[in-house]
Amino acid sequence: MEPHPWWRGNLPAEPNRFVGRQAEVTKALKLLADTSSVTITGAAGVGKTRIALRAAAECRDFHPDGAWLVELSGERDGGLLPHAVAAVMGMPERSARPQDDLLVEFLAGKHLLLILDSCDRLAAACRELAVRIRAEAPGVRLLLTSRRPLGLPHEAVLPVEPFRPPAPRTFAPRTPAPRTPAPRSPEQRTPEQRTPEPETPDPWTSAPYPADAATDDALRVFLDRAEATAPGLVTGEAAIGAAERICRLLGGVPLALELAAGHLPAAPRPAGPLPATPPSARSLPTPPSPAGSLPAGSPSAGSPAGLVEWLADRLEERFEPRPAAHPPFFRPQRLRAVIDWSHELCSPAERLLWARLSVFAGPIDPESARWVCGDERLNGVPDLLAGLAAKGLLTPVPGGYRQPEPVREYGAERLARLGEEARMVRRHRHHHLGLARRAEAGWYGPAQEEWAARLRFSLPDLRRVLDSPSDPLSAELAGILWIIWHCMGRLNEGRRHLGRVIAAAPVADPGLPRLLWADACVAAAQGDPERAHRRAEAALSAALDWSDHAAAGYARLALACHALLTGALGEVRPAVRRVREHFHRAGVMTVGEPLALVVAAIADTWRGEFARAVTTLEEAGRQCEARGELWARAQCDHVLSIARLGLGEADEAARAAGRSLAARWRLRDTAGAAEALGQLAVIASIQGDARRTARLQGAEKRMRGLSGARGPGRESVCEPGTVAERTARQLLGDDAYDAAFAEGCDDDPGSAVLHALG
Repeated sequence: MEPHPWWRGNLPAEPNRFVGRQAEVTKALKLLADTSSVTITGAAGVGKTRIALRAAAECRDFHPDGAWLVELSGERDGGLLPHAVAAVMGMPERSARPQDDLLVEFLAGKHLLLILDSCDRLAAACRELAVRIRAEAPGVRLLLTSRRPLGLPHEAVLPVEPFRPPAPRTFAPRTPAPRTPAPRSPEQRTPEQRTPEPETPDPWTSAPYPADAATDDALRVFLDRAEATAPGLVTGEAAIGAAERICRLLGGVPLALELAAGHLPAAPRPAGPLPATPPSARSLPTPPSPAGSLPAGSPSAGSPAGLVEWLADRLEERFEPRPAAHPPFFRPQRLRAVIDWSHELCSPAERLLWARLSVFAGPIDPESARWVCGDERLNGVPDLLAGLAAKGLLTPVPGGYRQPEPVREYGAERLARLGEEARMVRRHRHHHLGLARRAEAGWYGPAQEEWAARLRFSLPDLRRVLDSPSDPLSAELAGILWIIWHCMGRLNEGRRHLGRVIAAAPVADPGLPRLLWADACVAAAQGDPERAHRRAEAALSAALDWSDHAAAGYARLALACHALLTGALGEVRPAVRRVREHFHRAGVMTVGEPLALVVAAIADTWRGEFARAVTTLEEAGRQCEARGELWARAQCDHVLSIARLGLGEADEAARAAGRSLAARWRLRDTAGAAEALGQLAVIASIQGDARRTARLQGAEKRMRGLSGARGPGRESVCEPGTVAERTARQLLGDDAYDAAFAEGCDDDPGSAVLHALG
């Protein structure tokens, strides 16, 4: 797949060649054209996700608001489904209203494709959300994957079966026709000889593959994955005959075929003709070593055909013949049996890592895997991860690996048998708490952008740690993650988690002040002053009881925000002074201090004291610049732009607004970027550039649509954006203004940002 900008979706790159299933993809696309939701069903390992992603890739250009994948295999709480969808799409949660209402409202004006993958565990929540989206967001197309239909009204179901295994036959490899050497000079060539040959010949219709390999999807899957695992291995009559036998034994289940191919030992292509092993020479080798290598004493150990036949013989030994007391394997059972056999062929260290990885809910980065899973029994975790990926047991994704759901489920069973489940869960919880602590410590610094990306990557596992609100680790984590809830715009989800842990926390808990002030900050950002004031007062009282001056400083900051929101502007400056006093007594360098200065400056601008606001904001800016910080500096620069404009310094105001826009765009804060574009439009109007005003206001509208953020009401004739629009219309005329505005709306967000900064 070609790379797309992040605001156009998050479809992953295909990990390997897409083989077969084009008929299913075409059917999915036809169903999507006729209905708003399609559920792809089928047994585990049959390729439902791959079909959905391929269909999404082929039609995403018809969805101007993108194609978005939400992986649900690791989620357990259906109440978090709307939050998970919002987080994937970068939708900020700025309101205290129910999240499903906000999500459906956000989607109502969108034209996008939403893929809910692995809906089985959250079937009821997925069904409820899908019904609402279908009813209230007609421009959204839903593509769902599940092992069984979800029971949606008028559900369009696309059942997927395993590939049809190749029928037994006498194999005759295709022999390429001899070619007549081309004449040496172009003038001597015949017209037929001048016809260019295809640049990329079809690998399935040329030697050494059978003539009908192009239509035998099961064989194509196995051959393709085998070529990636052991290049040049499956060639020749005997090897391909054994490959066909493997496809029949595995019932054509794609994941089973991939896992089987992943266990082919790598071998160099032998020189000369490929040896053929006659059927009479076949004999079952002795059991392989724990790592799955071919025993040295095998009759064909040195030949490619022998390696593939060894694999087929081992599978045949496992599946056929079955004793009379045991019924034959059905296809899902064959996948399970192949996973079980794959486990046997792994080294002891790979088996142990496989089991321990099952505690992860989302994608796994090597550092987290090493910390959670590594110990004196398990060294070299990064190499072991690569080994499991080579065997098809992990799928590479940007930043790490993803576990196929059947593989994760099997690993969880093995972990329980080992008696290590509780220990691994504890390590998983402690690791992610430590990750959050490091993120909070590093947030006020130059690595802020990297920490934001890392927290987004680990969000499914952070949610898993938060599953137990009465656990002290969950309570501490909920408070630390205020940087996600507040700084990264996940306010509603933060309110949910914080409310649960506060309700479960004992009164004497020393971590309670942090929870209370974090909830107060979330409430203030959501425009809920009563809750913010109540939580802030409780946080301040508890913090003073514990002599926790850092928590007391943040509690005072929440009280300053409350004074600002309720119009008590005279109380803001004294509250900010007390904030700084607490932080200085605590001896900590925290992002709360420049934020407090920004709050004081906002109060100054509202009172018309622009010079005082500029002085305060310059101090805040110096603090952020000294730390290399982006997020608070962006807030500071936005308010600085307003204050500079109040002083009549339009050029300085434009530079400050541009810095704010650039920082917010880097942090993927689309709502903040829209706010900065609106400020730049106002400045352009004051500078007399009416066309730039119109285009920036169009870009602001497009950006607000991307984020779902509501803009200024425009109901007041004194609102700066309204004044700027009216002025631009007077200078340009309505038709020219509308044309420039439409140009801004048509710009993709990245181009709009570049234009605004240019």
